Amino acid sequence: MTPMTLAAELPPVMDPRQHADALVPTVAFAIVGICTFAVYIMMLRLEIKEKVPAIPVLAVCANVAWEITYAFIYPIYPQMRITLYFWIPLNLVILFLAVKYGRRDFPTVSGRGYGWLIAGWSLFALTFMPLATREFDDRLGVYTTVFVVVFMEAMFIKMLLTRGSTAGQTMYIAILKTVVDVSGAIGLIIFYPNRWLVHQMIAAEVVLDIVYIVLLYRRFRAEGASPWRKI
Repeated sequence: MTPMTLAAELPPVMDPRQHADALVPTVAFAIVGICTFAVYIMMLRLEIKEKVPAIPVLAVCANVAWEITYAFIYPIYPQMRITLYFWIPLNLVILFLAVKYGRRDFPTVSGRGYGWLIAGWSLFALTFMPLATREFDDRLGVYTTVFVVVFMEAMFIKMLLTRGSTAGQTMYIAILKTVVDVSGAIGLIIFYPNRWLVHQMIAAEVVLDIVYIVLLYRRFRAEGASPWRKI
C-alpha cells in the first residue's frame, strides 16, 4: 500500500489545520475570550446575589475539567494557556457556588446522592477530557470543546425547565453565550473545513442557544418581568 493510499485513508480527524488567513479566526477567538470572561463575571455576580447557580452544576464541572486538561495535562498554545490561567480561578469559584446552591436543581435526589453525583461526574469529566484528547489526537481541544458546549447548552435548557423560573438567569448571559459559540464556530470552521462531526456539533450548539434564548424570553414575559432589566 503506497503512502498516498495510506494518507487517503486517514480519517478527517488526522487532517492538519488548514492554512487560512488568520485575521478572521483571530478576531473570532478574541471575541470568544472577551465574551467568555464577561459571562463568567456575570455568572459569579448572579450566584452571589441570588444564591442560585447561574450555570448548570454538571456543565460547570465539565467546563472546569476542560480548562484543567488544556492548561496542565495537555498544555495548549501559550496565548490560550495564559487565558485559561485567568479563567480557571473564576470558574472554580463559580463551581463552588454552583455546587453549594445547586441542590435545588435536583429535587428528587437526596443530599448524599447529590454529593455522589457531583463527585462521580467530576471524576468522569476529568478523565474523559485527556482520554478524548489522546483518542482523537486533539491537542487543541477541538472535539472536546464542541462536546462540552453541546452538553452545556442542553443543560441550560433543562435547568430553566426544572426551575420553571428565571432565577439565576439573564437574557444578557444567554445572548453572550450565543456570541461565544457563533464566534468560536467561525474560527473552527475556517481552520477545519472537512471535520463534519465538528460542524454537526457546532450546528447543535447554535440551535440549543436559540432555543434557550426563546424559552428564557418567554419565561420572563410569563413572570411579568422585562427580559432586559435583569443584568
